[in-house]
Amino acid sequence: MAEHNTPQFQVGQTFENHPFQEGDGAMLELFRNDLPNLLYVGLSNITADEQTLLGQSGAQLGLVSSEKGGCLLVVIFGDLAFEMQFNSSAIPDEYFSLSEDNTLSVSMIAVDTATNLLCAIREFTLPEALSCQFIEVAKTQRELGDVNVVNVENMHLLNSLTPEALQEKMEFHPLQSVVAAPTCGCGHHHHHNHAH
Repeated sequence: MAEHNTPQFQVGQTFENHPFQEGDGAMLELFRNDLPNLLYVGLSNITADEQTLLGQSGAQLGLVSSEKGGCLLVVIFGDLAFEMQFNSSAIPDEYFSLSEDNTLSVSMIAVDTATNLLCAIREFTLPEALSCQFIEVAKTQRELGDVNVVNVENMHLLNSLTPEALQEKMEFHPLQSVVAAPTCGCGHHHHHNHAH
């Protein structure tokens, strides 16, 4: 397998190439051999309270999947909840590497989409039950071999469940925070406004 440089992230840095150039959302990237497992969270104009929630509150993750490979996730930080689709068939074959690890780890980066500033970084370990669910879903999606088939299945799930029904169908798993990332390289907490 080719060696890939893992990007080094730090709170307060500008993060241009995030997936949420417009608006809010979250996205989970798993099973890529060119990137660490990443949970991107994008919110516009993150408040100090939201930054604290994203950086320190307990986090939970749930997923619901269909037999045909559709998969929706909800990640919750305090009272912030993000719904997202999961589609591993979108990863090109040469970058896809299925881990059989029963405790997947995920790096979370939260970006203020209004300023592109990185507001929170955390490392999570997924519980075994959740890790196994992701591995099974990814296998089903890869067997289909068609990103559009999975997208249609995801849309079908989205359209058939209200956000409330979606959360009711899910079993939420608490995410174990591995280490609290330092708030900033200089050792200070930055709660003041970074507007320039």
